[in-house]
Amino acid sequence: MKEEFTLELEADNNFSVLNRIINILNRRRVRVKRMMAHEDEDNFKRGGVILLLFTTADMMDRVKDQLEKLIEVDFVAFQAGASRYIELSERVVDVD
Repeated sequence: MKEEFTLELEADNNFSVLNRIINILNRRRVRVKRMMAHEDEDNFKRGGVILLLFTTADMMDRVKDQLEKLIEVDFVAFQAGASRYIELSERVVDVD
């Protein structure tokens, strides 16, 4: 059964890395409800993405495995529900 998941990802801030992340989600028909991308305040060469997705738990496992294969990606984690998305997005906004 489909439900909301929060996906947290840290990666190099390279050209087209966000495009490759979205392509992985699109190929698996994962719905992106919300997205927030940010640059690391201490190192402009690093960044992160917080996504609120709508899909199944099985598909989230597959998406996580595919995202970890991207060379630029260092960290991927997901959690069921939107509460983690809200918490992380507020933290990103408060930094600015």
